[in-house]
Formats: sequence, C-alpha cells, structure tokens
Amino acid sequence: MRVTLRPEKSLFERFGMLKKAPSAEQLRRLNRRQRKKHRVGEFQEFLFEVRVTFRQPLDEPAYDPVIDDFIEMIESRQLVVGGMGGTLPLASTDGMVSAARRGSPTQDDPSAVVTWLQQRAEVAGAEVGEFVDGWYG
Repeated sequence: MRVTLRPEKSLFERFGMLKKAPSAEQLRRLNRRQRKKHRVGEFQEFLFEVRVTFRQPLDEPAYDPVIDDFIEMIESRQLVVGGMGGTLPLASTDGMVSAARRGSPTQDDPSAVVTWLQQRAEVAGAEVGEFVDGWYG
C-alpha cells in the first residue's frame, strides 16, 4: 500500500509569519505593530558571522578556557553568540553574533570581536562577515 504524504508546512506558514523579507510595497502597507512583529523596517535586526582558526587543533581542556573567555567578552558587550563548536580537536570554528536583546550589534562590535580574538595566543586568524538580516537572511 502506497501512502502519499502532503508536504509539511513550514513554521512560517503555520504561524502566519513572513517567508521572506517583504517588498517595499508590502512594507508600506504594514503598520508599526506589524513591522515590529515581523522585525522589518525600523525594527530589522542584523547579526554577523565570526570565523576563528587556531594555531594548532585544540582539544577540550585547551578549548574550554578560550570559549569561556570569548563568551564572557561577548556578554560584556550585550551580545550573544551561537555556534562556535565542532568535532574536537578543533582546528577552526565559526558562529553568529547578535544582540542579546531586540536590536542589532553596533558598528564597533565586529572590529572589537576580531581584535579580542587576535590577541589570544591560541588564535592564528579571526575574521567577521558583513551584517546580514537575522530573520530573513
């Protein structure tokens, strides 16, 4: 017996959220409350990617203090980071950095993150990506 399954609806479809950033025409029709709910217009939120390469692959005892200090620095700037993991030993890792609350990181945050990482003896290289829309890519 063959069973045909209907394609599962995405979370955006199930909860009535936008699938992609609205066009200029759609944005014009949204009121302030809707723009805030969908995080578009003046409520758009950005994040940036950070990539780190280590001088030598780090195992857990060597990696834990590095990531703990990194998270402490990120939180001191009112930011959060996601990712920054992988299979040990780590030769490189990457993650996404965003604001801890609604909003976006400041223009100074990416350079501060790179500067802090480059000062670590374990880090061979660090770079950050451009700001991208955190909700619609």
